[in-house]
Amino acid sequence: MRAILGVSQHASAFQSFEALLRLQFSDLEIHPTHVVEHVGSTLGKFLLTATESEFYTHYMQSEEVKARELLTSFEKMILERGIVSQGHLRQGHVVNELIQQAKDVDASLVCVSLRAQESLGHMVFGSVGRKMIFQCPTSLLVPKPNQAPEAIKRAVFATDHSPFAQKALDQLIRMRPQGLEHITVLTSYPQNLASALAPFVSQLGLDVSRWVEDKLLEENTKIAKKLEQEGFHAVAEVCGEPVHDAIEKSLKSQEAGLLILGAQGHGMLEGLSLGSVSAHQVLHTNHSVLIVRP
Repeated sequence: MRAILGVSQHASAFQSFEALLRLQFSDLEIHPTHVVEHVGSTLGKFLLTATESEFYTHYMQSEEVKARELLTSFEKMILERGIVSQGHLRQGHVVNELIQQAKDVDASLVCVSLRAQESLGHMVFGSVGRKMIFQCPTSLLVPKPNQAPEAIKRAVFATDHSPFAQKALDQLIRMRPQGLEHITVLTSYPQNLASALAPFVSQLGLDVSRWVEDKLLEENTKIAKKLEQEGFHAVAEVCGEPVHDAIEKSLKSQEAGLLILGAQGHGMLEGLSLGSVSAHQVLHTNHSVLIVRP
């Protein structure tokens, strides 16, 4: 599996590399990629005097030299781990260039740190992070620096049982992250779902909330068994709390440091794997996130 690793001088880039290794994706090939961002807009450069333009050119050349040294160091580290590696230096908008590099080498995954500091800004932060989440055509791994290194080996896979979520599950299995020691299959259902079903289910003399949980637990157990058949240790869990609360609760109880979910999907429990949920989990939480795209 080919993976693009966004690299920078910031320590979190090295931590992202370590996180990628811990997940032990099958037949991993890593392409470290550094993007030299241009200073200012085209209009801004147009306003520079000849002397200022010359300084700008020297500055960009200096940045390129440092970037090539950085890429060489990452290539060396990767090759020392026995993994095929090829470095890439690009210029332009960091998100656009990482996405294009993924397309150029037919990568299945892009790995970037949430706060991988570039010389001229953040690799993934705020609106830039959102652009990466919504526009990256491949699966996206965002390791977070402020967590125990081994925590990423335990994961919560959030599903809404939509067709897209099923495809995401199949893609996760194809990616074969052999470093995952434990996966909790989680579904969160809103309380208004039980209220909506009450007129129909109550006529059967059943407790509506219990009926919903039992049905969802049954489906989650099927997924857990499928993961078990593929060599993973997995358990099923259902939570009747809002999605973000349910995810945080599950991650804490399972001592997991990685959330896995699809980037979109509209099912009975619409909203669990929608992009807005992915964006919140990537940008506003302390755990690592793996967004799986089929």
